[in-house]
Order: sequence, then structure tokens, then C-alpha cells
Amino acid sequence: MPNTDALEERILKRIPWEVLAISFLLAVSAFLIFDINTGLFVLGGGLFSALNFVWLRLALSKALLRGKKQALKTSGLVFALRLILILIIFFIIIFLFSKKIIAFAVGFSSIIVVLLIEAVAAMSRLKTWKN
Repeated sequence: MPNTDALEERILKRIPWEVLAISFLLAVSAFLIFDINTGLFVLGGGLFSALNFVWLRLALSKALLRGKKQALKTSGLVFALRLILILIIFFIIIFLFSKKIIAFAVGFSSIIVVLLIEAVAAMSRLKTWKN
């Protein structure tokens, strides 16, 4: 069986690229069905989701290297900042491009599809089921 840490690291590095690939496919579909702006908002949502995932991963990696008390303070601040940034982006899109918020949310949610695919792939790699 391959080294679990190396496998996890490969998966974590692959996830943002898969999010971008799926959001690109969704963006092309949205462009063909609706218009170019809808496709761009889907792609933008996927890009924002991928960047958000990378930021979360880096923040968690740094926080785990610190002591427990310091990690909790720093992590709380970083996660609050991320939440505020996400809300600001969504509010800007709601106020300026209210008809395209669904397109952005579709792209932003493409990470859910990627995580489901990765979960199914990880389950398929298991040789035995544990009770």
C-alpha cells in the first residue's frame, strides 16, 4: 500500500485543479446555454473556491505547527477573515450582478462535486471494510 501521507498530499494538491476543471466545464456549458457573462461567473466562482481551498489548507498547515493555544487564536482569526471575505464577495455580486449570483454559486459549489469524487475514489482504494 502506498504511503498514506504522500497519497493525502497528492490529493490535497490535486483538489484545486479539479475544482478549476469542473468549473471550466460548467462555465463552457453555461456559456453555450445562456451567455458569456454567466459562463464567466461560473468560472469565477470556481476560481474563488479553488483559491479559498488553497488558503484554508495553508492556514491549517501553519496553525498545526504552532502550539495549541496559539493555533486556536490564529485559526479563529483566519477563519473569521475568510468568512468575511466570502460574504463580501457574495454581497458585491448580489448588489452589482444580482441575476448572476446563482452562476457564481454554481462555480463556487463545484468543490462539493470534487470532494464527492475524491471520497468515492478513496473508498474504492480500501481493500477491506472495517466495522
